[in-house]
Amino acid sequence: MKLLLCALLLVASAAGQARFEQFDRDLTRAAAELHISDLQAQVSEAGRVVWKRGGAQARTCNADARTQTIAGSHIDWSFQPKCLTIELPAKRLGLKVSANSKSLTEAARLDDGNILRSPIALAFLTDITGLGGLSRDEMIDRAFADLYFGQRADAAALAHHALDKFPELESAPDVTLLYLFSQLDFPETESSATAVIRAHPSLPTAWYYYGEFLEKNKRYREAAACYHQITMHDPPWRSWTVAAAAKRLMSLETVRP
Repeated sequence: MKLLLCALLLVASAAGQARFEQFDRDLTRAAAELHISDLQAQVSEAGRVVWKRGGAQARTCNADARTQTIAGSHIDWSFQPKCLTIELPAKRLGLKVSANSKSLTEAARLDDGNILRSPIALAFLTDITGLGGLSRDEMIDRAFADLYFGQRADAAALAHHALDKFPELESAPDVTLLYLFSQLDFPETESSATAVIRAHPSLPTAWYYYGEFLEKNKRYREAAACYHQITMHDPPWRSWTVAAAAKRLMSLETVRP
C-alpha cells in the first residue's frame, strides 16, 4: 500500500512538473511575440507560491478587478500597463505577471475586457488551470501581437487562418474580434459588428470600431450615425470613445457629400 501511494505521489509530482515546463515554454514564446525581454511571473495555489520565473517578485496590480466566465470557470483579473493578475477562486489558483514593456497589456487591448486576448493569460489558463477549448484564441492572440507591432500582413494571414478553421468567430459577440477585423478591413467586420452591437448595444467601443470601418470604406453617413450613437448617448458614456467620436464627426463634415 505504501509503495502504491509513493508511486501515485511520484506520478502526480511528474505531471505537475510537466505542466510548469510547458507553461515556461509558452511564456517564453509569448514574451518573444510581445517583444518583452524581462518577464517576471509567479503561480500560486491556495495562497502559496508554487512556481516562479525571473529573479524579482512579480508585482500585484492595484486596479479594479474584472470578471469573466470562461469554459464554465469564474475568473477575476486586473491589469496595469506593465502587470497582470489573474485568479480562479474555485481552483484556488492565481497568476501574477510583470514586465518591462507596456506591450504586456496593450497588445492584447485588455481595456476591451477579454483576458483571452493575452497570450500569457491563455498559456496560464490552458497549461496550469486545465481549461479547454481555447485553441482558437491562440491564433487570434498572435494576430493581435502582429497588428500591435505593425506587421499587418502577418496579422491578416493569421486572422484569415483562424476564420477558415473557426468560422463561428465571424459572428461571435466579442468586441475584441470586431476591433481586429475592422483594423484589418475584413468584410467579416459587418457580421462581427452586427453580433456585438446586438449583444452589447450600450458598448461604445463597438460603435466606434464599426464607425472606423465604415469611414475607411467611404460610407460616411453610416459612420457618422455610429459616432452619433456615442456622442449623443444619454446619460453620457464615460469612455475614451466620446472625445474620439466627436473628433471623427468634425473630420467627416469636410468629406461627406
